[in-house]
Amino acid sequence: MATHRVNKSGKRAPPFTRIVNSSLQDARLSFKARGLLAYMLTKPDHFRFYLDELTKHTTEGKDSIRAALKELESFGYIKRYVIKDSRGKIMSWEIDIYEHPESGFPVVENPTLVTNDKVPTNDKRLNKYIAFTNDDHSFIKTYLKYFQQKKNKQHMRITEEQHQMIYGQIEEIQSAGITHEEWEAEVRDHFETLPKSNNGNIIAFLHAAPRRFDVDLCR
Repeated sequence: MATHRVNKSGKRAPPFTRIVNSSLQDARLSFKARGLLAYMLTKPDHFRFYLDELTKHTTEGKDSIRAALKELESFGYIKRYVIKDSRGKIMSWEIDIYEHPESGFPVVENPTLVTNDKVPTNDKRLNKYIAFTNDDHSFIKTYLKYFQQKKNKQHMRITEEQHQMIYGQIEEIQSAGITHEEWEAEVRDHFETLPKSNNGNIIAFLHAAPRRFDVDLCR
């Protein structure tokens, strides 16, 4: 029996990832969990993972992927934590991935505190604001159009981290089969019934997406 490896040296070497053997040989993990860990470690360090995105690259279904994620979490390869707004409402879930298992994760209250306009946070990644105005994405462009009509002003500035989160959740919505027409209908209804006290932030709208569109987004 022979193992035929790819030549990883020289200028013509294909892209490859170096992973410590101990993690992929961890007998506590199923081969499914080890495979998922290996796949996630091939991505850039700040790559954001979503359930629908993961299922696009495997024959496994959502339930199987969820089980593998829980398995990795239970043995310290993944840490999941919530992003909340100032009122304590869950906005999204974040995942930290560890090539070598960590144990004894500290309990962190509001590790990333996201609010609507001014963002008090202990995560330095969230301190750089960008304008959220013109955008080529049809779903976002539609939301901003109705926001302008309702509020007669531009959408509030957001952080780069929030911008990535918005794109990721919209990609999940599209992956669930929601059309632009369905999106626009919900956006229109949202602004027609929006109280004056609500600032119309798209993040809050996306938080209600599973209920509005009857889809199962990764949390």
